[in-house]
Amino acid sequence: MSSCQKSAWLVVVFVAAFAGLALGGTGTAPGAVTNTTNPRPAETSEPPAKSAGRMITLSDFGAEDLAYLAIPATPPTLAIVLVPDAFGLDAFTKAEADRLAAMGYLVAAVDIYNGKQMTDPGDLENLVANLNAETVMKTVGAGIRFFHESPKFRVDHVVAMGWGTGAAYVFQAARENKTLDGAITFYGPIETRDHTIGKFAAPLCAVYPANDPVTTHDNVLAFQQRMKDAGNDCAAWFIAANSGWSHPKSRTYNPTEDKEAWKVALPFLIRIGAEPVKPVHDSILDKAKDKIESIFQ
Repeated sequence: MSSCQKSAWLVVVFVAAFAGLALGGTGTAPGAVTNTTNPRPAETSEPPAKSAGRMITLSDFGAEDLAYLAIPATPPTLAIVLVPDAFGLDAFTKAEADRLAAMGYLVAAVDIYNGKQMTDPGDLENLVANLNAETVMKTVGAGIRFFHESPKFRVDHVVAMGWGTGAAYVFQAARENKTLDGAITFYGPIETRDHTIGKFAAPLCAVYPANDPVTTHDNVLAFQQRMKDAGNDCAAWFIAANSGWSHPKSRTYNPTEDKEAWKVALPFLIRIGAEPVKPVHDSILDKAKDKIESIFQ
């Protein structure tokens, strides 16, 4: 951000706060490397700066959907598009957005259900089953575009992050969206099909449960190797918990291991934020390479 952008940022935060928009571990599995110098905000010695949050529409950026925008108190260098798990854009997801904003990140948590609210836990399976992948990817893409094109909230680096159901769409964005700078998935998918993985558009930091019938230890390690063989920037980690460890509504909620997962994610955010800015436009050669790669995927 330029000095003019930083001055404008302080005005944006002040107006948001004035308008009343502020919202009022151990046990890691073998193979999971933790970083104790990057705790979550609740573990820091000083209270984090207060963020401001509000609902916005993404209609100007390619999707008729809502998102919760959490605004940090200081000018950000990186923005995060949060894609929620099956529970949707709930209090937990908004709280995570606020938590990240308190660390200095600009965050948009997108609504994958297009305004539909889950009132009965029994509806969860139906809501997930009725998700339209193309529509959700359009919403995720709109969130990424928002941070690249919004006059007030444009930043140089954008990372997508998701849990479970949302992680599947983040995984796809990492594969396809060349304006994305990085992707983080918590208990997300792996590519198990026996064909060429191809080049991903963005680095991937993937955190998996240590004991899962689908994303087994061997499958994850094989996937990571295939990603590296394809020239992709991919790091896979294991957490000693079951899928769903982050969400308090999940039967497998594990706050201790959730902290371990964040010790992997936070250094990745710092790393991406420090990297050179991607060029805005692809060259003709890049577009030709993408076309050729798509034929063989």
